[in-house]
Amino acid sequence: MPDTRTLNQPAPREASRDERRSLRLPPLNLFRTFDAAARHASFRLAADELCVTPSAVSQQIRQLEEFLDTRLFRRLTRRVELTREGSQLAATVQEVMAMLSSSCERLYDPGVPSVLCINAVPALALRWLVSRLKRFMEENQHIKVSLLASSDPLDFERQDVDIGVRWGSGNFPGMRAERLAGDTVFPVASADYLERVREPLDLLKVPLLQAQSAVPWATWFEAMDTGPGLASAEVVYFNEVGLMLEAAACGQGIALASSLLVENDLRSGKLIRLFDTAARAEEGFYILSSEALGEKPPIARLREWLQREAYLSTEIVNGRVASVPGRPE
Repeated sequence: MPDTRTLNQPAPREASRDERRSLRLPPLNLFRTFDAAARHASFRLAADELCVTPSAVSQQIRQLEEFLDTRLFRRLTRRVELTREGSQLAATVQEVMAMLSSSCERLYDPGVPSVLCINAVPALALRWLVSRLKRFMEENQHIKVSLLASSDPLDFERQDVDIGVRWGSGNFPGMRAERLAGDTVFPVASADYLERVREPLDLLKVPLLQAQSAVPWATWFEAMDTGPGLASAEVVYFNEVGLMLEAAACGQGIALASSLLVENDLRSGKLIRLFDTAARAEEGFYILSSEALGEKPPIARLREWLQREAYLSTEIVNGRVASVPGRPE
């Protein structure tokens, strides 16, 4: 038996012409053609400007008129003339075209400030990067930088981000990846541990702090060639490097730290470096940028500046360069 509910339903109503027009704009290239024809009061001269035939201009004007259901030009013997409605539309179109042109020119004008966004992992953003960005902007008056702290995956095609900084081995498919610095790691702790830890083997008698996505303690012990493994050590785990370093500063144990993350803490005395020996980190922080846009001058300038700053930080922390005036203390 037929479903009477279906039979009794009214047939879908076809949208009226006015309703269809309200749903969308005409193709924008029609406005460009209309603007040229209105300025020249000639389809032929408009065609010359647009590098098309006069018949193509005439056809596009006709399409616009049909869409708007309004006559925009009077076709006279040797020229065309705007109608009253056409004159009103021409004034609006010329204003919009001028605004678009001005906006596009500003994008290419080197005198207009560029606004860049850096998305960096939280520990590096807070402990190293944020204190340096003001100086970069002072040295580069036409570049403004905003900073986001995140460890989420990056997608330069979908996110409004110009530069990312992530920890890894350098395998970042679809992105330009450059090592921020050839970093090293070494044990750090609060001053309370200076008397308790005098040689590397003493580390096995105190809590060792370990963060995810960080250099493991085994790397440093292998570099020191201490012999015994870590089987007897007490290891406390953290999900974020910044938390681990704060725990170390509070006296909860010894952390294996990247020189980039503890430069300021070592200067202030919040953390103490326990041994001069450092292990080179196979993984490290990488500057990431779009393969297509990474060479834009403002982005390239910021990438190069970050690498210079990171190199200088590692040199200072490892005692190869004295502190530089003007750098954050």
